[in-house]
Amino acid sequence: MPVGRSPRIQVTGRARAGKTTLRHALSLLTAEETRPVDQPGQPDPALDADLVLYVLPGLAGHADRRLLATVHPDRTLVVLNKADAIGVRWPDAAAAAADLTAELGLPVFPVVASLAARTRSGTLTDADLRTLHRHRDRPDPPLTLSHDLFTAPDLAPDLESRRALLDRWDLFGVSCALAALRRHPALPPQLLLQILHCASGIDPLHHELHRRYEAVAAALGD
Repeated sequence: MPVGRSPRIQVTGRARAGKTTLRHALSLLTAEETRPVDQPGQPDPALDADLVLYVLPGLAGHADRRLLATVHPDRTLVVLNKADAIGVRWPDAAAAAADLTAELGLPVFPVVASLAARTRSGTLTDADLRTLHRHRDRPDPPLTLSHDLFTAPDLAPDLESRRALLDRWDLFGVSCALAALRRHPALPPQLLLQILHCASGIDPLHHELHRRYEAVAAALGD
């Protein structure tokens, strides 16, 4: 590796795995995003960066397993993205990540990158908070089991406000915010935003990526 350059980071995975969203969630503005690993008629992308983030949109498929068998474990982190869609609670996603870690021999991090990106770039507005508080005491589930249930016209007269809330924070973020406000109705918006950020699962991944980046940068400097 040439001396004096910055470490290269690649973000890869299947089509629609959430690679771009993850880059934004981690503020990896200079990271290279590869073409999809399952693009028909194309060879596998060359994963030759100093650090590789492999994004899984749920559990690993055939194309993922084939390529992950070729990567170097010291420079690869696997992201189990869209973890909110695995099972019914976060422990289900954590268990799936632990199983994949044991199977692949690579560290796997459950993450909801879409929520992490929103908490990094957005704020909870007064309108968001009013809508959340109006519905915090409704039964949940089933209120946040689906977009259709949360935006049912006969639920309340604030249909457009509920739609706007989902557009800004998606169903998982809304569900987490409602759960937090049920326990602590007086939560200030900044603290609620921090809770949503933690719920995205992005911090453990960010810390490990930073640790490895610093190690690679030190080696390049030497």
